[in-house]
Amino acid sequence: MKMNKIINDPDDMIRDMLDGYLYLHGDLYTRVQGTMGGMIKRNLEEKVTILIGGGGGNEPWCLGYVGDGLADGMVSGNVYAAPPAKAVLDVSKEIYHQKGILYIGTNHMGDVLNFELVGELAELENIHTRCVFVNDDIASNLEEPKERRGIAGIALAVKIAGAATELGLDLEETACITQKAIDSIRTLSVTTSPGYMPANGKAMFEMPEGLIEYGMGFNGEPGILRENLRTAKEIVTSMMEMLIKSLDYQGEDLGVFLNGFGFTSIIELHIVMKEIKQYAERKGLHIYHADLQNAFCPQGMGGFSISLMKINEELKLYYNHEAESPLYKWKQL
Repeated sequence: MKMNKIINDPDDMIRDMLDGYLYLHGDLYTRVQGTMGGMIKRNLEEKVTILIGGGGGNEPWCLGYVGDGLADGMVSGNVYAAPPAKAVLDVSKEIYHQKGILYIGTNHMGDVLNFELVGELAELENIHTRCVFVNDDIASNLEEPKERRGIAGIALAVKIAGAATELGLDLEETACITQKAIDSIRTLSVTTSPGYMPANGKAMFEMPEGLIEYGMGFNGEPGILRENLRTAKEIVTSMMEMLIKSLDYQGEDLGVFLNGFGFTSIIELHIVMKEIKQYAERKGLHIYHADLQNAFCPQGMGGFSISLMKINEELKLYYNHEAESPLYKWKQL
């Protein structure tokens, strides 16, 4: 099966996307010249700045996470490819303030290698940086958390970091509070239908009709369980039980972040949210706040992910802080 895709040159998709975004929001952002997918905020504040980055194809990550209470710049690689180290360095030079830069990426090999390399190169130019990597996907490695992939939980991590910088924390403090947030986040996904490569419209993997898979990677990497499609209540119950166990929940306040994939309807997502609420009531979970956004969306894939975050009193200050971009909004709590 093949899906029609509306593009020009496959090699120019990210550049073309950014051109369109800046046409709409050029009062807020500017392109970093010489890069395919580098963008920064206009009117940067004198504070620790945040640079995020990753492969294209999962928008609005990372395009939509540059804004107030969020990141100050982003660099996107081509579809499902890490951003080039040179582009990361070029954007770093554009957003650098003497208070330093925090790099935030997902825990994927290309992103980790390039951000760490650029951090070393930046220090040679007297640009002070720190790196943190989100590893919230419990299905990608059940035994070793440090080896897990990063997926939708990165939205929460960037929001915490953005709040920290706006509230005046220095670079070390911002890195520390962001790492505490990352350590408190767990995410699990369920896939209901395959995604499609935007360059050619071909399905990225086979997904037999009537089956679903928990923990599948966005490019079709094997998950942890494939089974027949069940009711929303049954699916949510399975996911929440795995998440609560991984989080070692002991009655803390929880933030719930429901992320829809590109092909899943608003009807389905709100049914899922209702089932999360009812599961929490049955189990006596303390839901501090729940949110539903399309934050990390593989191309045309069906399914969703649930992220849970333990929120202590220290994290609440940053969790509650307002954040906004054209593609992401978080009201002050």
